[in-house]
Amino acid sequence: MFKPLLVVVTLNIAVIPAYAQDPARVQGFWSGRGEGDLTVDLTHLQDDIYKISIGTTVAMKDDIPGCGGGIDGEVKLDKTGGNFFVENESYDSNSTYPGLKERYCEIGLTFTEGRKLLLEERSGCIGYHGAACGFSGELLHDDAGL
Repeated sequence: MFKPLLVVVTLNIAVIPAYAQDPARVQGFWSGRGEGDLTVDLTHLQDDIYKISIGTTVAMKDDIPGCGGGIDGEVKLDKTGGNFFVENESYDSNSTYPGLKERYCEIGLTFTEGRKLLLEERSGCIGYHGAACGFSGELLHDDAGL
């Protein structure tokens, strides 16, 4: 008698959406350093989908040009992070430059202890920033010191 009820309850629990991340712990402004200054702004949209905006800036120093850039879109995040993909606007399969042969800009996001976010630029993002800067680095959430 209880076996069918147990099966029904178990199946109903299995289909309830499980939020992989507490949005309050993830959304907000993150800042830090990589090759230059890095910023990430995350806004929770629904379930495990977030709007993301990433910026990088390297200041000019000793007559060496600086650079900067940014990229935004949507990313699916779980407790440990996720992978952000944006179609590469500069994609050219015939290019001799490796950075333009990548169809997507891919950036890995990893959440760690102490409200840290590690960014790893994996491929195809050169068209979104200059050659002297990138999207890899370590950032802290704006409320990490509170």
